[in-house]
Amino acid sequence: MTDVTLDEASSDHPDPIDDTMLIRRAPREVKVVPYDPAWPARFREEAERLQAVFGRELIHIHHIGSTAVPGLAAKPIIDILPVVRNIDAVDCLNEAMVELGYEPMGEHGLSGRRYFHRHYYRDGAECHTHHVHVYASGSPMIDRHLAFRDYLRAYPDVAKRYAALKQKLAHLFPYDIEGYMDGKNAFVKVTEHAALAWWQRVPVVVLSGPVGVGKSAVANEVSDLLSSAGVPHALIDFDALTQCYPHSPGDRFGNGIGYANLASVWRNARSCGARCLVIARVVETQEELEGLRDVVPGADIVVVRLAASLPVLAERVRMRERGHGLEWHLQRAAELARALEQAAIEDYLVQTDGRAVPEVAKEIIERVMRPALPGDLAAMLT
Repeated sequence: MTDVTLDEASSDHPDPIDDTMLIRRAPREVKVVPYDPAWPARFREEAERLQAVFGRELIHIHHIGSTAVPGLAAKPIIDILPVVRNIDAVDCLNEAMVELGYEPMGEHGLSGRRYFHRHYYRDGAECHTHHVHVYASGSPMIDRHLAFRDYLRAYPDVAKRYAALKQKLAHLFPYDIEGYMDGKNAFVKVTEHAALAWWQRVPVVVLSGPVGVGKSAVANEVSDLLSSAGVPHALIDFDALTQCYPHSPGDRFGNGIGYANLASVWRNARSCGARCLVIARVVETQEELEGLRDVVPGADIVVVRLAASLPVLAERVRMRERGHGLEWHLQRAAELARALEQAAIEDYLVQTDGRAVPEVAKEIIERVMRPALPGDLAAMLT
């Protein structure tokens, strides 16, 4: 056996012998067909059925494997990766999966996985239609699957070589899944290594600035523009992650719990396929940037400081704040404006006086996001 365990390779893993089945069956045919534009629709249809089974346990459902790569020849099997909160809870869903036509296979050789497949028989041969690989959020196997898939999507020349190899092997080993797998092993290993190195770089754009400058509003608009372009990302307002009182002594603004919460939120976002991160937060020191790097592995951080004149800051704070906190926020806005200008930690400075939020966000997309993103994501920002 080989140790190939990625997307389609998982689909190709031979099933264990069922001791209860004594009839002789024809061997499974290794069939590689041209890309079918209907595959994404078949995934979406099945994802809706699985959503009903997994319910609240489900965090996200991914289409993985070769059928998830546009233009790539593949075995006509839809590989699906549900991300769940608790992998052990999936064992309670076996009966419901059987009702959908799936056979529960347990871990099926991979620790931390729950595997199901759906099949039918034709001329005595077993034909698989869907494979479901379930992992808990944060599993490194999720990164492996998503990195491999997205790398092939981003580099069509690699996908083309992979397709040619699979078609050749399917011709050489039409009824020998082991031979087919062994023939792919070297290519898959090399490609996975390159894909993971590529995937592990995470562009992080931090929108910093004083109280009242509009960090959260601009971050939300930037996120809307990224979403409209189809860029997989996460948006986090760091202040919201620190809202736990009382703060630890010596940690005036709750950075400790903020970083801990950020680590958890980013782990879940990554498992959902996020490839870049937009954070709204004040950055006063290099130590605070190191805190971000500690909890976002592979973070490639770019800091954008939003600036406004003191009268404009005061006006915005008065429009936003009410009650006993108003005076504190007015004082803090002026204090931060001076401190951030002196620290000059930013990579980009963006003035916001007299400018609407969409205008500022579009400047950040063009000046900051486009250069920071890898080529396939940057190309989405038309």
